[in-house]
Amino acid sequence: MKRFTFLLITILCFSQTGYSQKKATRRSGNGSIREAALKHSQISPNSCIPMSVELILKFNKKAAADYYQLQRNWNNRADGTFKNFDKKVIAGLRFGQQFAVPRGDQFPYERLFSTIDHELAAGRKVIISLPSGYLMWHMYVIDSKTSKGDYVAFSRAFDSTEVLVLNDVKSRIFGCKGTDILTYQSVTSNKK
Repeated sequence: MKRFTFLLITILCFSQTGYSQKKATRRSGNGSIREAALKHSQISPNSCIPMSVELILKFNKKAAADYYQLQRNWNNRADGTFKNFDKKVIAGLRFGQQFAVPRGDQFPYERLFSTIDHELAAGRKVIISLPSGYLMWHMYVIDSKTSKGDYVAFSRAFDSTEVLVLNDVKSRIFGCKGTDILTYQSVTSNKK
C-alpha cells in the first residue's frame, strides 16, 4: 500500500509539473529556439555572430532552414562585433546592440538582466557574447529563464553536430564582468 501511495503521489506531482510547464510555455509567446538550433549550423570558425542572427531569423520564420547568406557574406572574419548588425533591418527585424560599455566592477548587471527579462517576456530571444576560451568569445541565443532565475542559451559551433546548451548564463556574465547583447524588434510592430 505504501508503494502504491508513493507511486500515485509521484505520478500526480509529475503530471502537475508537466501541465504547469505547458501552460507557461503557451503564455510566454512563441516557444523555444531549440528546434531551430537543431537544424542550424555554423559554417565557418569565426561566423558565430551572423550564425546567431540567422538563428533568430529562422526561429521567427523570416528565413528558410537552408538560409546561410549572412555567414557566407561574413566568411571567416575575425574582427566583427555586434556593431556590424546594430540598427540593421534584416527580413523585417531591426537588430540593436546594447550594453557596449566597459566590463568591470561598475558594469550595470541589474539593467542587463532587466533588459533580458523584458525581451523574454515579450517573446523575443537575446543574442549574447560569452567567453569560450582564452581571449575567445562565442555567441549564444538566450531562450528562457530557469526557475532559479538564471538563463538557458543555445548555440552551434563550427564543425560540430551538437547543439551547445548553457544553463548558467548569469554566472558566466559575472565571471567576465559583463557583456553586450544584440536584441531585435519587428519593424512592422513599431509602425502605427
